[in-house]
Amino acid sequence: MADERNKNKNRSVDDAGIRLAPTPIRNSDYHVLPSIRQEYVIEPTMQIDEPKDSPKLDYSTEDDFQPKIKDKSKKWKRRKRGKNILFGAIMLAATVFVLLPFILAAAGQSLSLPFKYVPEELNAIGDVINAIDVSIDNGWSGAEVNSAWLYAVPSLVLVLGILFLLLNGIKSLFAIFGAVKPVRYMVPAVSYLVCVLAVLVLYLIGVNSIGVSRIDFVEDVIKSYQTSELFALVVIALGNLLVAILCTLLNKDKLGYIK
Repeated sequence: MADERNKNKNRSVDDAGIRLAPTPIRNSDYHVLPSIRQEYVIEPTMQIDEPKDSPKLDYSTEDDFQPKIKDKSKKWKRRKRGKNILFGAIMLAATVFVLLPFILAAAGQSLSLPFKYVPEELNAIGDVINAIDVSIDNGWSGAEVNSAWLYAVPSLVLVLGILFLLLNGIKSLFAIFGAVKPVRYMVPAVSYLVCVLAVLVLYLIGVNSIGVSRIDFVEDVIKSYQTSELFALVVIALGNLLVAILCTLLNKDKLGYIK
């Protein structure tokens, strides 16, 4: 009897649950919200913390600041002129030292030095003057005129380099006599060195048609440096370039901020 009563009790609970359940909705009666898509861009970044024991960098100071034209004071201009005068005088002295052997050679003078400072075979100015004299005497035509200019080819190359040296000399004079803007000397110095190296190449390969005999670089230039005109020309041209680089770099404008 007890089992029968429990069965009837459970049946009444199940029937009540079925009666209380909501009626299912038909498919046509419900709506689905549209899907939403939002793009999120991920940008990776990297941050490196500076170590505490890292060396401190040099910060820009008021000496690095380059003012605008309206802010240029007399003191600033005076300092710029002073630096131009100093480096201009150095560059002028270097230019005169390079030009002097050609001038002495053209004048028939010489100096007793441990190396061949005054050239004889590579008397650039004298050879060009001689070619001009021969051309004038022969009416600028004829085999003798052609021969004179052919033999003056190395000297013509050196004369071209001398013109670049004169340009540096003019620049240094402008620097000495009141220029405020820093003067640069590197391009003319490099051009002169190129002309000297071109003459060296002519002698290394040998060109008989212009009277240039082939030489041995080690024997005739390096080992015989005391009597080699090419050795003196190359060394002096390199020294002139070094001075030009120093005078340009030590006198350039600095860009920075006020302290």
